[in-house]
Amino acid sequence: MSQEIAKKSSFPFWMWLGVAGVCLAVVMVPFIVLVEAPPPQRIVIATGRQDGAYYRFAQRYAELLQKDGIILELRATNGSVENLKLLKDESSEVSVALVQGGIADPKTSETLQALCSLYFEPLWVFYRGSKDVDRLTDLRGARLAVGPEGSGTRGIALQLLTANGIDGSLAEFKPVAGAQAAEALKNDEVDAAFFVAGVDTGYIQQLLRMPDIRLVELSQAEAYERRFRFLSKLTIPSGGLLDLKDNTPARDTALIAPCATLVTRKSLHPALISLLLNVATKVHSGGDLLTKPGQFPSMQHTDLPLSEHASNYFRFGPPVLQRLLPFWVASLVDRLKIMIIPLIVVLMPLLRAAPPLVRWRTRRKIYLWYARLRQIDQKAIQGMSATEAKQSLESLNSFEQQVALVGVPLSYMEEYYNLRMHLNLVRSRVLTLLSENKAVAPELGQGYRQVGVDCVG
Repeated sequence: MSQEIAKKSSFPFWMWLGVAGVCLAVVMVPFIVLVEAPPPQRIVIATGRQDGAYYRFAQRYAELLQKDGIILELRATNGSVENLKLLKDESSEVSVALVQGGIADPKTSETLQALCSLYFEPLWVFYRGSKDVDRLTDLRGARLAVGPEGSGTRGIALQLLTANGIDGSLAEFKPVAGAQAAEALKNDEVDAAFFVAGVDTGYIQQLLRMPDIRLVELSQAEAYERRFRFLSKLTIPSGGLLDLKDNTPARDTALIAPCATLVTRKSLHPALISLLLNVATKVHSGGDLLTKPGQFPSMQHTDLPLSEHASNYFRFGPPVLQRLLPFWVASLVDRLKIMIIPLIVVLMPLLRAAPPLVRWRTRRKIYLWYARLRQIDQKAIQGMSATEAKQSLESLNSFEQQVALVGVPLSYMEEYYNLRMHLNLVRSRVLTLLSENKAVAPELGQGYRQVGVDCVG
């Protein structure tokens, strides 16, 4: 019995729950139509060769992204040129790539955007011999390791060699790169080799220490920087920056360097852009021997137009929601913010209607009994037989028990006790009819009178 009372008294809660359900149902249609899809849980990145720096950095990205529930799938390639082709190919599933500066052409890459530059990638040109070489024109007629088709090393090497008047008819181009090219140079299989690699790369450090292998010190570095906007002039100061023990380099060495760039499709989900930039900042912001801490990631040194979301990231920092909430919660809240105004528009009239509905429903509990009371009262006024009077008394007693179990808020007690008072009034009228007609036994009439007296009292 008490459980039924609790259920009935909790109706206002169910009323508010119903209001919330109506609001939810109303906003579902615009939510489906207007709100963008959630970010994918899996993205594919083109990385370059598995023995290269791009692949190692991508592995670190994957470890950090996994903490936010994002699976970063690494796809090894021959290098930056192939990475760009995969990005442009919708069927490749590749949506992110590490690309060497100077490879992408904005005119043919309209579907792509840059997120940031990550670090300088110096161009190292090593050669065998004792003769000083400070210009690429001195490599005419040599066997040159310029990297395989699709690699960024080959792309920049051929650009610079062509600018110096060297093509396939004036030099022999070997399609090897990285550690393989370093071995070819050590074994005298090539006369010179081009490398685009970080200063801490193992085979670069080895070549710098070999007495019969020398580094081309570009005397025209500043001219290259001005002619090729994707290149920056770097100077390795003397005094052992690379190796204090061997005092390497012994004198200032000028290099030119493109920048590694994080490139994505323009269709990449905006929430993933800030997440990728967070990861890139954690991996690259520490700097290296050639850059200061905090110098990268950067908005500068990119071939492709910078993403608007990336630009906002560098100006204002990570989105506030991602600073305060886990990634997936922040993403959901950010997607739902577009629904705030429609929700308010729908919710306000419903909230205004809720109190009158609650009042109406509460009073309705009481007023429903008045219809039954009035029916009995009208019969009593018009006259009723003893049997009808007895049945009416039984109904009134049953009504009173049911009314006692109706849950009513304290603010409606006046209506509630008015109902009970009027119930006793009608019962007194019926008892009077029974007494006048003497339609029941005296003891039965006394019993009904006593019930009426008790209820009134």
